[in-house]
Amino acid sequence: MQQRLSPSQWKSIKPALLIGLALALLQIGSGLAAYYQSKSLLWEGKLQTAQNLSQGLVVAVADQIVLKDYASVESRILQTMSNTEVSSVMVTDTSGRVLSALKRDKGQTPRVMFDPYWIPTPETTQPLLQSRDKAYITTWAKIRLGADLGWIRLQTDNVLDSEDLLNLRRQTLLLSGLSVLSGVIILGIFLWRAYFTVVKREHMFEVKLDETTKRLVQSEKLASLGELAAGVAHEINNPVGYVSSNLTTLQKYLTVYEKILEAPEAASAEMAALKKQLNYTFIHDDLQNLMQETQEGVGRIKTIIQDLKDYARTNASAHYVAADIHIGLKSTLNIARAQLKNRADVRLELGHLPMIDCAPSQIDQVFLNLIVNAAQAMPEGKMGLIQIRTRCNDKLVWIDVQDNGPGIAPDVLKKIFDPFFTTKDPGTGTGLGLSVSQNIIQQHGGTLTAVSTVGVGSTFTITLPIQRHTPQG
Repeated sequence: MQQRLSPSQWKSIKPALLIGLALALLQIGSGLAAYYQSKSLLWEGKLQTAQNLSQGLVVAVADQIVLKDYASVESRILQTMSNTEVSSVMVTDTSGRVLSALKRDKGQTPRVMFDPYWIPTPETTQPLLQSRDKAYITTWAKIRLGADLGWIRLQTDNVLDSEDLLNLRRQTLLLSGLSVLSGVIILGIFLWRAYFTVVKREHMFEVKLDETTKRLVQSEKLASLGELAAGVAHEINNPVGYVSSNLTTLQKYLTVYEKILEAPEAASAEMAALKKQLNYTFIHDDLQNLMQETQEGVGRIKTIIQDLKDYARTNASAHYVAADIHIGLKSTLNIARAQLKNRADVRLELGHLPMIDCAPSQIDQVFLNLIVNAAQAMPEGKMGLIQIRTRCNDKLVWIDVQDNGPGIAPDVLKKIFDPFFTTKDPGTGTGLGLSVSQNIIQQHGGTLTAVSTVGVGSTFTITLPIQRHTPQG
C-alpha cells in the first residue's frame, strides 16, 4: 500500500525540489546560451577567414593585374580555392568587367567561368564589404596599387561545419541532462552537486575559451601580416633593385675582361694602351665595391625574409624557451620598418637583460602591435618619436613603449583592452590587437598596462617574469 506524504513532509522537501528544479532550468538555460555563443564565434571565424582570404588575394594579384598577367591571376585564385569553403572568386576591373573567374560546384574541382562578362560592383569608397544570403558569404575587396584597379568578389559557403554543430548540440544536451539529474535525483545533497557541476562547467568553458583564444591570436597575427605585406614587399624591392643594377654593371665589366683575355699577345705598351682604352683600372677598383654592395643587398633580403618567417610562426608550435627578447624586438622593428617610415623615429634605450622563459613569437607579436599602433597614432605631417626602454631586477623585466602622439582620452583608455574595441576607421583594424596582446602577456604571468595624457603621448608597459612559474597539479 502506497503511503502518501503528509503536508508537513511535503512542506519539508518542497524547497529542495524547487531548488533542484530551478537549478536544472538554470543549467539548461546556461547550456543553450553557451551553444548560441559558441555558434556565434564559429560564424565570426568564417567571416574573418573570408576577409583574410580576400585581403591575401588582393596583395597577391595587384601586380599581375597592372601587368595584365591574367594567367598568374588565375593561378593565385586556384591557390586561394585550395580552401574547400571557397565556392567562387571573380576579379573585375573598376567598371565591373570580369578579368578572371573560377567556380567550384559542390564536391568538384574549381573550373574557369566564361560567363558573366560583367557584374555590378559596389559603389563605395570602403576597401572591404561583406554580406550573407542563404547560400553564400560574399566578400568584396578593393584592389589598389596607388590607384583603384578593380574588385575581388570571393564567395564562401554560408554553412557551419556539421561536425562542429553536432559537437555543440551534444555538449548542450550533456549539460542539460546532468543538470536535470542533479536537480531530480540528488535532492538531499543538491548544494554539493551544484558546486561540482559549476566547477566542471567552468573547466569546460576554460578549455573552450583557451582554444578560441589561440584561434584569435593567430587570426590577429594573420591580419597584422596582411597589413605589413605591402611594406615588406617594398623593403625587399629596394635591395633587389640595386642587386639587379649591380649584376647588369657586372655583366658589362665581364665583357671588358673577356676583351683583354682574348686579345692577342702584344707588347706591354700595347696591352697598357688597350687597358686604358677599356678603362680597365677603374673597373678593377670598382669591382670590389660592386660585389660588396651586392652581398649587402642579398644579406638585407635574407634578414627581412628570416624575420618575417620567425614572426609568422604559428602559436601552436611556439614553446616556452629561454630567449633574448632584444633579438626579437630588433627583428620586429625590421619587419615594421615600412610602417614607421615618414611617421616616427625609434629610439632604443636597452638595458642588460637576462634570458627569459617565454614563447618568442608571441612576445614579438605584442611588440609589433604596440609599435605599429604608436606609429599609426601619429598625426599626418608630424614626424613622431617612439622610445623603447628595457630594464630588469632579479625577478622581472620591464619593456616601455612610449610615443609623443596625441594621447588617449580617459574614457577611451579604460576600453582599449576590450575585445573588438577600436578607434581606427572601419576596415583598418580588428579591435583584437591590444586584447590579444594583453592575453598573451597574462599567459606569460606578466602584465600589460597603459598610461596616457592627451596632447603629450602614451606609454605601454610590459612586465614579464624572468622565470615562468608552471602551475602545480
